Amino acid sequence: MMRPIRILTVAAAIASFSICSVGAQTDSTQKSIASATVTKDSVPQVDYNLVHERMKKLQKEIPLNHNDVTHQYVEFFTFRKPSFVKEMLERKALFFPIFEKYLAQYGLPDELKYLSLIESRLDPKIISHAGAGGLWQFMPSTGRIDFKLRIDKYVDERFDPYKATEAACKYFLQLGRIFNNDWEMMLASYNSGPGNVSRAVRRSGKSSYWDVYPYLHKETRGYVPQYAAIVYMMHYAADHGIKPDTVRSIAAFDTIHVNSYMNLKMLATAGQFSYDKFRQLNPQILTDVLPEDTRRYPIRLPKEELKHFYAHRQEVMLSATQSPFAERTMLASNTTSNESDEDQDAEAKVTTQSKRLSHKVRRGETLFSIARKYQVADAQLKNWNHLGRHNKIHAGQSLVIYKQVDVSTQPTATLAKNTTKASREDRLSKVRKYHTVQPGDSLWKISQRYGGISIDKLKKLNGIKGNDVKPGQKLIVI
Repeated sequence: MMRPIRILTVAAAIASFSICSVGAQTDSTQKSIASATVTKDSVPQVDYNLVHERMKKLQKEIPLNHNDVTHQYVEFFTFRKPSFVKEMLERKALFFPIFEKYLAQYGLPDELKYLSLIESRLDPKIISHAGAGGLWQFMPSTGRIDFKLRIDKYVDERFDPYKATEAACKYFLQLGRIFNNDWEMMLASYNSGPGNVSRAVRRSGKSSYWDVYPYLHKETRGYVPQYAAIVYMMHYAADHGIKPDTVRSIAAFDTIHVNSYMNLKMLATAGQFSYDKFRQLNPQILTDVLPEDTRRYPIRLPKEELKHFYAHRQEVMLSATQSPFAERTMLASNTTSNESDEDQDAEAKVTTQSKRLSHKVRRGETLFSIARKYQVADAQLKNWNHLGRHNKIHAGQSLVIYKQVDVSTQPTATLAKNTTKASREDRLSKVRKYHTVQPGDSLWKISQRYGGISIDKLKKLNGIKGNDVKPGQKLIVI
């Protein structure tokens, strides 16, 4: 199981450096930020006027105020943390297209995408010491309650780049309503919460970021200038000798929806695609399985490796959706119309057990033909017999097969009292199994769940003319 990385956020880590006064300030606004976060003399210097002019050109909707504090962060990223800048240049193409899509969809400034660099260093699995997680650093309660992200032992959607980014967009819209679209105040609030920023406003009697700056928490004081500095660095890093070695980009993927138990490792094995790539595409999935009650949950599969998956989709899905410890209990009843109500209510339990079989390979047989004979997936055959990714078998080879068989218990006591042993056995031979259609079920899905019964047989048994079934409908499955 892949666990999230737990570290300080970038903003907190940078703010933890001790800071000295930057010396005399001429502008009244700059005087209010005399307690800076990086010592001016502690690093080599970048041309102040050059950065100032460049930031004026870069500024769009979100202000990029260039002052001594902001400039110190430019020098900090240039000389102390060029490795961080280099890493961000290498990783940004993995996530920026996602950010840009949702920012445009919600009418937010495109340059907000740079905020995730100082929130999470573009690591979708990162968790802060406070418990905030993902690219946009949501606390569990905020993600679950305010933005309806799924957070449980199987899935944590704070780590889903798509769903977390959409949640972040919704949060920025909320902050815009609170702070009248003052972007510097909104950024500060994203870091420390609107309540803390509102208290700083009340204490200062002012309403702009640089006016309330001395009243903000230490980390928040550095947050907005860090943002401005990282925007600058993402555009001008090369001018300061910082270049990426490689540039990573989003892998192409296809999406399928899961409607039941799913063994994700088995899905990758049977589908012959990389499980590591699957995990990279689905950082929100915390375990190797999805539970039985899963309904229409989207998962992403590496598109370039899906040739085998699409060629053998039914057997791949059958292999991955068979729960290893599944036990089915069904009501058994007779459908003959002239039986008494008491007989109609008689019950028998039908449970599934695994039976170990041995098959000796004959000349001309293939793994696929043997799998069809025993109604199992060829991926399961390979897994049971440690055949790896190849399909080579030879005549005379013994293969182990685990076949699911149904074992029926005795019917209820009422039935036992009113029938002889012979009639009881006769009744059990007529036991039918039923399936109650669930949301998301289809005839194909139901046919795969019950030993590969054909769709045509399902339709014939239940008098179905088309291909539609409805939730709550009761179907005969054997």
